[in-house]
Amino acid sequence: MNSLIRKILCVVMAFTLITGIFTGCHSGDTKWYLANDISLKTQYGSLPEQGTVGDLEYRICPQDAFSCYRKECGYYIDQLEQLDTPYFIVITSGSKTTEGAEISIVDLGMDGTTLQILVEEKDASLGKFVSPYSPCVVLEVNKVPADVVIHSTTGKEFKHITFD
Repeated sequence: MNSLIRKILCVVMAFTLITGIFTGCHSGDTKWYLANDISLKTQYGSLPEQGTVGDLEYRICPQDAFSCYRKECGYYIDQLEQLDTPYFIVITSGSKTTEGAEISIVDLGMDGTTLQILVEEKDASLGKFVSPYSPCVVLEVNKVPADVVIHSTTGKEFKHITFD
């Protein structure tokens, strides 16, 4: 009787492991998202490249429009040294040494006076080694929001980088 129970348990465990492998148990699942009542995503799941969120006008800048000079992970707000220019919320993944790492904005929303930004990071762990660089994404806004909260789709919070 014991050998029959062992065989059944082994078959069940093997079936469970195989099922888990083939049903999407992988690290790419989105774990973090914005609530539907503040999300700007369309009904088709895409985020408009520009528009308004709350009382802010925004535009997601092309990846090659801005170079990041901060090596730590987080965000900072920048502005050109001219009058009446927009503000740039620069979000960086930090220093990377493998080719192909990326970061992109996947959702925005306004919760009261807080701008909520959701980013997705793509790691390039299998890429070739290169000189350190900082993947970043830039959100152009017409004014600085009262507060900014940024999370990745895995739940990691991006802290404000200061220039001390």
